[in-house]
Amino acid sequence: MLDNPDDSGRVNLPKGEYEGKFIVRKSCKINGNGALLWNNSGPVLVVDAENVELDNLKIELTNSNLSPEQYISVYCRYGDTKFTDVEVNGTVLGIKDEEQFWGVPRVVDIGTFEAEKTHAYIIEIYSPVEAEISCNFHDVTLSVDTLVQGYNTITVNIGKIRSGSMLYGNIIIKSLVERRIILCGTAGDKNTLDEGTVLFAVNREAPVQYSEMLKNLDLVQLATMPEPEPETIEIQQEEPEETSEELDEENVLIAPGKRLPIAPKQYKIELVGEPDIKMDIDAYLFMLDNRGRVSADKRMIFFGNDHSECGSVTYLNAPDKRVMYIDFRRIPGDVNMMTLLFSIYGKNPTHLFDKLRNGDVSILCENGVHMHLPLPGNIHCKTLLAVAFECTDGIWEMIPSGKGITMPLEDICKSYGVTIVS
Repeated sequence: MLDNPDDSGRVNLPKGEYEGKFIVRKSCKINGNGALLWNNSGPVLVVDAENVELDNLKIELTNSNLSPEQYISVYCRYGDTKFTDVEVNGTVLGIKDEEQFWGVPRVVDIGTFEAEKTHAYIIEIYSPVEAEISCNFHDVTLSVDTLVQGYNTITVNIGKIRSGSMLYGNIIIKSLVERRIILCGTAGDKNTLDEGTVLFAVNREAPVQYSEMLKNLDLVQLATMPEPEPETIEIQQEEPEETSEELDEENVLIAPGKRLPIAPKQYKIELVGEPDIKMDIDAYLFMLDNRGRVSADKRMIFFGNDHSECGSVTYLNAPDKRVMYIDFRRIPGDVNMMTLLFSIYGKNPTHLFDKLRNGDVSILCENGVHMHLPLPGNIHCKTLLAVAFECTDGIWEMIPSGKGITMPLEDICKSYGVTIVS
């Protein structure tokens, strides 16, 4: 598509996620429609033509352990490339001023902060140009809305937030392109960090070192540099006995129906309780596209398929537990929603979820936050909708349910486009 613009010189990319590297060799306007271009190392996109416009694109490097020479999102061989609504997380090389050093963190994790109190923390950012800075969520304000050229000290003010609430949102820096900082934390009983803590500081030698690197950058060598090994994330198959001791675990009660933005981390989800009778309970997770359909066999995860093809979801089906592990850093871009069900196997009419005393959907995040969705005792059904997840503009939200479903499991599967073969 990049090699074949239409008669008007446009390239319309379908919204989705595409692995690079990519080269634009013809003058054109690329309408990204929110598409994500990514690669393990840079440059992800090389613009090797004049009069190129990039519109509504996200360009991402998925490996955080890159040298400055490889931390390049876009390389423009000509200086006239135009950008509109383009988000990057690496260097834009070949554009005057913009290609200089940016001291911007990817993620800032406050940890736990005391609920119902105001807090202030510090972020330091280095910007080579003047830029706008803003945040997109309630209860958080920034001390400035404009970055000056050079070092900027910014106070992040957090308002009074109710205990158990998860703070998750974006700080957006906008110059010629946009850069995103994810800010997250949890309101609780204590502070992980002292008031006024500097959450991110810039190495004072980095801007000079980066300028020297640019002067000596060998673009031919860059083009032939071998790809680094992709970062791998180990998915825990079994929970070690000492896990609860290693984590500074904080328990949070969540209510059904209330949407909660969640951090891009790994979550362990299981159903716990004390059954009055012996029942065989299985878990089912459906990874859905924008039509609400399961688009591939490996996107229904259950006892017959214990992991997704992308590796983002793994199911531990052990004799004493049924656990789903979901890593939200690895969910494919065309998955917009996921639903997690628990269903009682067999046709015995007495085997219902009302036989499960002290039922609880346990959701443990790798950062130690342990969320609990207590179940009511009157679920006279064989199938339970535990929780759903929905992605909007790249941000995942959790929608707790804990409600029984009277529809047979086979019909639920059919509603998601899955045909059950008996």
